[in-house]
Amino acid sequence: MKLKNALAEILDERSIAKLVTSFDRIGEVIVIRIPPELQAAQLHIAEALHTRYPKVRTIAAVPLHAQTDERYRTRDLTVIWGDPSLETTYCESGCRFKADLKQVFLSPRLSYERMRIARKVAPAETVLNLFAGVGCFSILIAKLQPQATIYSVDVNPHAFAYLQENVALNRVEGRVIPILGDAVKVAAELQGRVDRVLMPLPETAHAFLPAAVRALRLWKGGDDEEREAGTIHYYAVARGRSTRDLFTVPFARAEELIAAAFDASLRITSEEQRIVRSVGPRKYHVVLDLRITRERRS
Repeated sequence: MKLKNALAEILDERSIAKLVTSFDRIGEVIVIRIPPELQAAQLHIAEALHTRYPKVRTIAAVPLHAQTDERYRTRDLTVIWGDPSLETTYCESGCRFKADLKQVFLSPRLSYERMRIARKVAPAETVLNLFAGVGCFSILIAKLQPQATIYSVDVNPHAFAYLQENVALNRVEGRVIPILGDAVKVAAELQGRVDRVLMPLPETAHAFLPAAVRALRLWKGGDDEEREAGTIHYYAVARGRSTRDLFTVPFARAEELIAAAFDASLRITSEEQRIVRSVGPRKYHVVLDLRITRERRS
């Protein structure tokens, strides 16, 4: 039974037309966006959802146009039905992730993107995840590529605690290295030691691009060309009507920021680019897989 059909006898057609029928089921918790006009009917909406998904124990609402906190990546969630706890265990691609959705960010809508990145990691790579959260990207990489080492950084102490717990839960100790701290400082400590950097923080990732470049294997010298190239998975917010518009501006911004921080010996190309998800009218989260190469000087 569809959600709109379940509410046909409770809401009028005009209200049903405003209902956001897409929602996230994260373990035993459902998160749904409620338009302001339907606040008074949110309990009826929750009960209809529970009828359709009886194993769910908690239903939480988030305001229709709510923004994610830029520092800790938390959302303004309000439990409207069931158990007041928002702690849950979410399963994806054979991995288990424990999280409190009030304290950390976790979205099942990124499952394809997490698998896409994990499949790109080569044996024995060193990966730096600058915004690791509870470990979804990092742990999946470790599962698919057991020889890789993934330094996983987050500034949110709650996310860090769950990251540690999830590393143990998925038995990837020693391969996923949890770090609580500032992304710029950690990247500086790993300068020249990283093959691949993940930046899954679309709203502010651009500010960390110079730090990500410094972490790559570009600065060691020697005869091994592979030590003078690396990959950055750069996530950004883009607006536009055409696919070309969505990627041109983020790429130009990345080029400008990197050129301002480094000399002209760095060459930047986009190996792959895709829309991750829609987050508003003609507003999208996008990702550009940037290949950074340092040209040798004779």
